[in-house]
Amino acid sequence: MTPIIVTGHGEFASALEKTMEYVIGPQENIYFVNFNNGMGNTELEEKLRKIVSETESEEIIFLADIVGGTPFSTAVLISQDMPKSRVFGGCNMPMLFAALEMREEGTAEEIAEDILADAKTNTALFENTVCSCESDEFEDGI
Repeated sequence: MTPIIVTGHGEFASALEKTMEYVIGPQENIYFVNFNNGMGNTELEEKLRKIVSETESEEIIFLADIVGGTPFSTAVLISQDMPKSRVFGGCNMPMLFAALEMREEGTAEEIAEDILADAKTNTALFENTVCSCESDEFEDGI
């Protein structure tokens, strides 16, 4: 099972954890690390590296909140020593669920492909259009 580490600014990671547990229940081998106000880069890196060493895995999926933000950049730095790991920025619930769904059977590369596909599929813009229903066929309702 491929480990997943979710990290982000403020309570981002904790909020995703609570939402995940609400929707699908607690999960194993997934870690949530907040980058709270007052925490330095070194402290975040130490927390992430501790989790990485505890997993004893060469393949880890990192899900960070903002591309280029400190949690993302720190995960990228750590992943430089782990060529089979993958780092995502812009994490959302569909990405997390895709990672959880695939982690039992796929490599980090396969999981990454699935995450990208789900992220694209689950992003949509609702187009609110006005319907002019002047037709007699709607006169009596449905």
